[in-house]
Amino acid sequence: MDSKYISYNQFTKKNNNDLQDYFYENDLTDGLPIIIPHESKVNLFLSNISQKNDEIIGCIEPKKGIATVEKIVVNSIMAGCLPIHIPVIIAIIRAICKPEFNLHAIQCTTNPATPLCIINGPVIKQIEANFGRNLLGPGNRANASIGRAVRLILKNIGGSIDGIDMATHGSPAKYTLFFAEDEDAVEWNCLHEDFGFNKKDSVVSVFGIESVINSVAVWWKHQTLIKMLAKTLRTTATSQFFSRGSPVLLMSPAHAKIFIKSGYTKNDFREKIWDLSKVPITDFPNKKNIPQGEWTVVKDKVLICESPEDLNIVIAGGDEDNASHSVFFSGFCLSKCCSEMIH
Repeated sequence: MDSKYISYNQFTKKNNNDLQDYFYENDLTDGLPIIIPHESKVNLFLSNISQKNDEIIGCIEPKKGIATVEKIVVNSIMAGCLPIHIPVIIAIIRAICKPEFNLHAIQCTTNPATPLCIINGPVIKQIEANFGRNLLGPGNRANASIGRAVRLILKNIGGSIDGIDMATHGSPAKYTLFFAEDEDAVEWNCLHEDFGFNKKDSVVSVFGIESVINSVAVWWKHQTLIKMLAKTLRTTATSQFFSRGSPVLLMSPAHAKIFIKSGYTKNDFREKIWDLSKVPITDFPNKKNIPQGEWTVVKDKVLICESPEDLNIVIAGGDEDNASHSVFFSGFCLSKCCSEMIH
């Protein structure tokens, strides 16, 4: 995607509707109207960035498009981003281009796979990202536009157009999926601390996920609540039971506080729910019917991920005491989570 087309004389006489049609007809949008990336606006954004315009941030699969700073800025403007959002998006692109994230598979699979992006650290307040009520829904500019910018970059630079993106059904999460963790809700370590960063570091973590599953768990004793949450994790028909992914449990503060009051550390909780999430192999068809990959089986039970450390626990959402919901993002079996500092 060459940003120079926006300064061609042939477009200076076109009105906004004509330009919207041009972007749509040339398959440069996600289907929604975009902000026109006029040259003056691109230059304004670039003037706020320390990197050179042509610095290469990553190679975007599957077409191996080169994501330069300038191209990232163009797509971010189209998505409705502000200049302050660009360092976050650059960090996301660095993370999703790491080999272990396996962007090629996410871009081309028949699964509804997509990157999930979560931020931690001081950057949360700087960009005013939502970590509270309705954080997965509409209404917050940072959450909506940063996630959308990632999708436009995957499409316009990476080439995940129809026929390359082979998703059987797709997912609304492929439009945008970005939020912040509520770092002050509970006493547990934050997500980026689990990965070895300091709490004051600004970090983005990316996960390849394939479904967004609501867990309604209104049982307020820890013994029962953990069993009900584990039932949500045991979603046996997702690709996570090839046991290679990085699933994410997004817990409401109310749910997390039940376990904290009962003496659970974060690692205690993670190990317990990971153990409860194992599924008897007899619940599956004959193992010879597996179309690809191998299950990880321990004592006749199939694991949702290879170890407790691969199950990621994040705290965010409405903080009311009766917020009896948590959300499970089942992990895409061919992708491992990656993190990157935001500079």
